[in-house]
Parts: sequence; C-alpha cells; structure tokens
Amino acid sequence: MQAVLTSEFLEIVPASIRERLKLKPGVVMDFDERAPYLKAVPAQVAGEAGLEEFQSWLAGSIGIARGKLTTDERMRETRGED
Repeated sequence: MQAVLTSEFLEIVPASIRERLKLKPGVVMDFDERAPYLKAVPAQVAGEAGLEEFQSWLAGSIGIARGKLTTDERMRETRGED
C-alpha cells in the first residue's frame, strides 16, 4: 500500500487503515523517531481513559493493606488452607 506526501508534508492515510485503526479527523498521531521506518500511532489509544482511571485508583490504593495479613497468610486464606 502506498501514499504520497503533499507539498505540506502531509500524508493521506488510506481508508482501509483508517477504518481498521478507527482513526477520525482530529486524532493526534505520535511518530517514533527511533524506528528505522515511519511509525505513527494515535497519541491517545482507545481505552486510555480507562487506563488513567485505573492508574489513579491504583495510586490511591498503595499501602491500604499494611498491618493486615502477610502475603503467605493471604495465599493460605485464598486457597482455603488452615
């Protein structure tokens, strides 16, 4: 598959790729300058908002289990061991 750069150095992304990657007008693309070939990915991938929400939850959860069961005790409890 080929594409031609415009005089403004813009490239038209072929329809089949736009559809497969669910690209829409206004999507910001990141270019990997270290790649030995042209590599562009959407700057905000689908589901990233969910990832940010999870990371926020995780950051707020650090240390909440202190003073409770050890890992070994938790594993025995989970396995139903006495």
